[in-house]
Amino acid sequence: MSTHRKDHGPHTQGQRTQHQRTQVSAGAMVPMLALEAYTRARVSRSDSHLVRLRVSAVNECRFCTAMHRRDARKDGWDDARILAAEDWPAHAGELSAGDLVVLRFADAITHVRGEDSVPDHLWDEMVRHRGEAGTGQLLMEVVTINAWNRIAVATRKDPGSLKGVRPEDIDPVRPR
Repeated sequence: MSTHRKDHGPHTQGQRTQHQRTQVSAGAMVPMLALEAYTRARVSRSDSHLVRLRVSAVNECRFCTAMHRRDARKDGWDDARILAAEDWPAHAGELSAGDLVVLRFADAITHVRGEDSVPDHLWDEMVRHRGEAGTGQLLMEVVTINAWNRIAVATRKDPGSLKGVRPEDIDPVRPR
């Protein structure tokens, strides 16, 4: 059975009523939770925040964007740093070289368009900044958040159901 809710935030088509859809079965979530555990154990919190904020904003996943804004704040990130991660092309001067390569890598994987989407020079730059193992772990971080975004968008997870989020966290920045 579905529940109805009023959608939070503006839409180009005006306000609309949406319902949260049936969630994914618990058995189907086991591999997702294994990916989550893998990346949490291997990827730094800072790189994780960069990737999860940027990818969730690119994918316009309101639920994940709100969650990761909240989580980044809990780890001491201010609104300016969160915005810089979500819309890095407009804020490149505020980020380190290592942050920028992580964000470019996340974008390339998120906007995959064939084998040339992640060019050799970008992969090599990631390896220089994070090492071979770190590059592979960041790849899995990007894959994981892209999968979570797709699950949350498809099932219309309600960002208003998250504890500790601010009202302004619910609508993501629309990155370039």
